[in-house]
Amino acid sequence: MSGSAADRWATLQALLDDALERDAAGRAAVLAALPDPDLRAELAGLLAAADAVPAFLDAPAPWGGSDDADLAGVRIGPYRLVREIGRGGQGRVFLADRDDVGTRVALKLVHSTLAGPDLVGRFLTERRVLGRLDHPHIARFLDAGSAETGVAGAEAPYVVMEAVEGVPITEVARGVPLAERLRLILQVCDAVAYAHRRLVVHRDLKPSNILVSGAGPRAQVKLLDFGIAKVLGDGDDGALTNTGHRLMTPEYAAPEQVLGQPVTVATDVYALGVLLYELLAGARPYATDGGLREAVRAVCDEVPPPPSAVGGRALRGDLDTIVMKALAKAPDDRYVTVDALAEDLRRHRDGRPVRARRQTARYHAARFVRRHRAASVAGGLGLLLLAAFGVRERQLRAAAEAARVEAQATADLLTDLFGATGVDEIRPDTLRAVALIDRAARRLRGQYADAPRLKAALTFRLGRLYEGVNQPTRGLAQYRAAEALARRAGDADGVLAQALTYVGYLETSAGHCERSLAALGEAVARSHGAAARADALAGRAAAYACLGRHPEAVADAQAAQRAAAGSPDDDGAFLHLLSDFLGRAGRHDEAVAALRAAVARGEAVYPRAHPAITARRNALSHLLAAGGDLVGAERVARASYDETRAVHAPTHARTLGAQIQLARVLRQARRLGAADTLTAEVVRTVETLANTEVVVRNRAHRLRALVLLDLGRLAEAEAEARASVAVPHDSATTWLGDRVLQFRTLRDVLVAAGQPAEAARAERAAAAVEAEIAARRTAD
Repeated sequence: MSGSAADRWATLQALLDDALERDAAGRAAVLAALPDPDLRAELAGLLAAADAVPAFLDAPAPWGGSDDADLAGVRIGPYRLVREIGRGGQGRVFLADRDDVGTRVALKLVHSTLAGPDLVGRFLTERRVLGRLDHPHIARFLDAGSAETGVAGAEAPYVVMEAVEGVPITEVARGVPLAERLRLILQVCDAVAYAHRRLVVHRDLKPSNILVSGAGPRAQVKLLDFGIAKVLGDGDDGALTNTGHRLMTPEYAAPEQVLGQPVTVATDVYALGVLLYELLAGARPYATDGGLREAVRAVCDEVPPPPSAVGGRALRGDLDTIVMKALAKAPDDRYVTVDALAEDLRRHRDGRPVRARRQTARYHAARFVRRHRAASVAGGLGLLLLAAFGVRERQLRAAAEAARVEAQATADLLTDLFGATGVDEIRPDTLRAVALIDRAARRLRGQYADAPRLKAALTFRLGRLYEGVNQPTRGLAQYRAAEALARRAGDADGVLAQALTYVGYLETSAGHCERSLAALGEAVARSHGAAARADALAGRAAAYACLGRHPEAVADAQAAQRAAAGSPDDDGAFLHLLSDFLGRAGRHDEAVAALRAAVARGEAVYPRAHPAITARRNALSHLLAAGGDLVGAERVARASYDETRAVHAPTHARTLGAQIQLARVLRQARRLGAADTLTAEVVRTVETLANTEVVVRNRAHRLRALVLLDLGRLAEAEAEARASVAVPHDSATTWLGDRVLQFRTLRDVLVAAGQPAEAARAERAAAAVEAEIAARRTAD
């Protein structure tokens, strides 16, 4: 059968409506009459799925019996339940306290009928993956496990999340200007896209899972409840379907989700389309008053009216088009990624052509006139522009076709990476994110040989994915490959400058300073636009600092800050960077001032205990201590530690980092008793972490060794120094610098303990690492 996916779906929908009205023999006759075997197979699959829907819809209510017991005061692992704050098809959500650390959290107890061994195992397996979702608009995943509830001996899995205060996004949107509603939905899109880049699909996006705190321009969204999230490529969903319950909210579920078909990033795109419709039009796209069965039928069969038909004429045009594309019944007809949806929303906001619209010359001209209305009216520029665009009609068509080809290629790449795959093709050792990206990279190598520009863009995207899963070596290889392809293509879309910038970043991290400087020098020269130029300048500043050329590093960091200043995306990161280089250049007071400004900027745009705020406070404490202001350093470090401890689990990397900085300041202030207590606690905590947490483990053991050395407890100090040296180390130069400090700490302890031969051996090891760092700096 030929035609578009939309035509195919319309044909299938008509056939399905007809077949569902017939008995078994009538359905068989409809199938037999279809000449297209592919269409016949698809219709048979839809009929089978439709037969399964009644059992799901008619299942008993999920809550009953002992699950309705009052659990206030019950202990679940280390948590004490305070009160119930919500419930749904999966379980009950409680406000809970962890008394030993004074932390208040949200704890979800999974419904007992879902608490089979498969689901418990799934939560435990995904705990670490979901724990890495570190984004300002995602509620932090803190813990998970299985524990006795104390009710009739029941045991249930539980999930612990950051406790978030706020109201559902749809309530905030009532009476709020359109621009503010778009700002909030873009925050949601950014959070969902971030999760997708880490191979996690939320698949239960709805207003009650998206809370808004604050008001006006400072309002911030927080995405909750990844409890039924899908880790892409992680096998089937048996743990979610064996119970007979489909864990979703039908009013926001995509058709393929309702029908039990594979879940991909397109599933979340659909849910965002429903949410966007509701925010814009003030109503959902489908009537759900008829109950669950009617909601499922509407999701699968009805094409809703455009938002403007419900919410008014102001939504006509781009917004109608964007929403309806996100709500397409067939996944292939939706936006390829959430980033693509967000990009079109930003284009509409900025008055630029949206990619979902047919890219005609007249449409481009209209967008231009809207962006420059005053000048157009004053000078009659509109008519001239229309004429100019008429001349360029052929060029615009070619550009639109190139964009379509790239979008389709991106879709193919993401399908390879994220889509459902046959059992024979996926083996257990390929169910990890790195293996999935490796597979996409292998396939891409054999594609698009005649389209180097397109291949360069896709190769660069794979590099970003590798970096997202902490694979810098693989990421660097992809960036280098993208660089070579972009040079061959003439760098039509700025891919060369991007690739060179990221090559430079990773070369600096590996200590190859000369290589980094060469790449970033060219990136600065080729960058277009303030954001790209700021990134390239910041990278070159780091390369200069790597080579000890601090005045040049400061100059580039200042230029990066000027380029970023005034941008809505300026969160103070470049001020933080500038402070670092000012400090290295010996300009202490200026460094402190820049870092204080960076902290203030972070506090203005991010929620409390955001990683940017914590990192800047820790850096400010370190800088103040280095300048002799130990009182100020302790004040800042304690504030950072108290805030992160109130929000995060004790094992969270940010909590531990703030704790280590506070202990470091206490040692410098010679308050060794307090430093002894705090470092002992840190070491006990890091010993419960996975061996991969090398940085925090190394720093905790080394600081503990120094405190014990100050106290004269030499045997304990030696044990801690050797534990620090024994921690596996990363090959990046940043961590090689830590390696030098490890060996030098061991040397100092051994000297104090009267072991000169062992101390000399430790010093030789430190010198060898220093030589390796120096060799990397000047390597071509």
